[in-house]
Amino acid sequence: MLEAAINKILSLAEPHTEILNDSYYSDKPLHRINNELYAKSLHVHTLTSIIDYIANGTDDNGEDAETDRRFVIHIEDYNKVLLTRELSTDRHREELLYATDDTQTFPYGHFLPVENFIIAMQAYFIQDDTTTALVKLVSNVTDSNSVQQADNGLNQSVTAKTGIVTSSTVEVPNPVILRPLCTFSEIQQPERRFVFRLRGGDNGVSVALFEADGNAWKHEAIVNIRDYFCNELPKEMLDEVIILA
Repeated sequence: MLEAAINKILSLAEPHTEILNDSYYSDKPLHRINNELYAKSLHVHTLTSIIDYIANGTDDNGEDAETDRRFVIHIEDYNKVLLTRELSTDRHREELLYATDDTQTFPYGHFLPVENFIIAMQAYFIQDDTTTALVKLVSNVTDSNSVQQADNGLNQSVTAKTGIVTSSTVEVPNPVILRPLCTFSEIQQPERRFVFRLRGGDNGVSVALFEADGNAWKHEAIVNIRDYFCNELPKEMLDEVIILA
C-alpha cells in the first residue's frame, strides 16, 4: 500500500527534464498536443458519398473555418477509397471519409454442386452471353458419368442433353471471360479470365471457376475508380482535389 501511494504521488508530479550530451531526456513520457482539432472519419460504402461530401461543402462551418488545403482522394485498393486533406500544420492528414465495398464474391477455386453453381453464376456476375452459355451447359449435364475425362488442359469434353433421350459432346473452351461483381457499383466491373472445370464423382457433377488473370483486374478497377472521380467531380472543383491511384 505504501509503495503504491508513493508511486501515485510521483505520477502526479511534473515531469523532470535534463540535457545530456546535447540530447533532451525526461523521467515521464510526454505527448504532443496538436495545433488543430481533427474529426473522426465517417465510414461509407459508395463512391457517390465522396462526390456528395466534396460538392456540397459538407462540414464547412463558415468562412472562418475555410482552409486552403486541397482534398486528397487516395484509392488504396479496388474496394477501398480514403478522402483526406493535404497535410496540416501538425503534418497530419485528417481522414474525412473512408469508403469500402463489401460485395460478396463467388467462391473461386471450389467445386460446387450444379444447382449451387447455377445460383452463384446468376448472383455474383454481370449477366451476358457467356454466363448464359455456362448456365445452359451445366444445366444440361446428365450425371457424374457424363463428364468425360478427355482433357488437354485447354478444352474439356462433357456430355450434355440435347433432347429427351439423346446427348451430344460439347467442348468447354478455356479460359472464359466474365465480369464478376467485385468492386464499387458506380464503376464498370472489370472483365476477368477464368478456367472453367467440371468433374464427376460419387455425389454427381461438380463445377468450379479458377481465377486466371494474376489479379490484373484489380489494377483495372483502380483505374476505373480514378476515371469515375475525374468524370463525376464538378469541373470547377477539379483543381481543389488530388486523386492518387
